[in-house]
Amino acid sequence: MTSAVLFQISPYVAILIFTGGMIVRYLMMRNGPPGRAPSLHHNGTLSSGVRFLEISLFSLILGHIGGLLFPQWLIQWNSAAVRLYMLEALGLGFAILALVGWALAMWHHLSRSDGSIASQAADAIFLSLLFTMLFSGALIAVLFRWGSSWGALTLTPYALSLLRGRPAVDLIADMPFLVQLHVFAAFATVALLPATRIAPILAAGFSRAVRVMSTLVRSSIEPFRRPLETLVQRLNLASRIWPEED
Repeated sequence: MTSAVLFQISPYVAILIFTGGMIVRYLMMRNGPPGRAPSLHHNGTLSSGVRFLEISLFSLILGHIGGLLFPQWLIQWNSAAVRLYMLEALGLGFAILALVGWALAMWHHLSRSDGSIASQAADAIFLSLLFTMLFSGALIAVLFRWGSSWGALTLTPYALSLLRGRPAVDLIADMPFLVQLHVFAAFATVALLPATRIAPILAAGFSRAVRVMSTLVRSSIEPFRRPLETLVQRLNLASRIWPEED
């Protein structure tokens, strides 16, 4: 498979699959019977694993987004050796923490048999892709040092080129295999996410966000509703648009 397919087409395919899958999940949740809000937090090992994954993955994603949005600030931060060492150690530490959480979550997945065969298979593939992404990222931090600096000069322009609709494939095609594997595993993980048991949790969070936004919009419009109704009645727009025949 060529680099053009991997890094030019697959990002958009992953986004389309993720968006379509999450819309289906959201509609299924809305049309389904009411029940207890979905959650991955159970007693024992899974709860600890999920907490490790949540904290570490959120920190890693936040760091990656920061590097994409503020590459110049990141390069300036890394201009001092102490700050560079601290940032690299912090990223590697969160990657190791995420791998620990992955191991606990994978152990629980292998030791349970609830759910359909399709959902269990999707979870297993998702966890495998997640491991590939995390482990390759940790190896990159160890084998190819100062990734936060060279990533801001190569991966950030590549991500921006995707947003512009003109993928700069050369930027990623010249990277080492581990970097390419890390990036492609990230796309594949995002694409598979709607098929996993995490998707209902994301859909429930989106539903709550929609309800909160609609409540805020209604509360902000409510003080102006009666004055607007009074103004419309005074202007009598309906009779002007559709005048009654004599």
